[in-house]
Amino acid sequence: MPHLAFDYSRGLEEKIEMSAFCEVLRAALVRTGLFPVGGIRVRGHGADCATVADGAPGRLFVDMGLRIAKGRSEAARKDAVETVYAAAESWLKARLGDTPVAVSLELREIDPEFREQRYNTIHADLAARETG
Repeated sequence: MPHLAFDYSRGLEEKIEMSAFCEVLRAALVRTGLFPVGGIRVRGHGADCATVADGAPGRLFVDMGLRIAKGRSEAARKDAVETVYAAAESWLKARLGDTPVAVSLELREIDPEFREQRYNTIHADLAARETG
């Protein structure tokens, strides 16, 4: 954990490089200091069908959902939201200018009783790279 998934309106990928945006979000998650690097996942999905506001062409959206495991304080969660949102906002503003866009972020905590993750070798791989 965390997993940051975002939906975006088609047309956004014509204005920005989506893989670079993913990297901005990943780096912001690392900067929070709250999450193990080996648990970070960032992914984006273009909406095949979407309409925004009054339906006028050219209006865009990015809707981010951040799922994390329980156990962090309210202040830490708020800081994570602010850090990630500010990174996204700053990066997008620099590239989209006056393009009409709506950007949102919601953090959700996952109930550990209803979560399973037994197979993950990424943490061991990261540790081996650090020592080797």
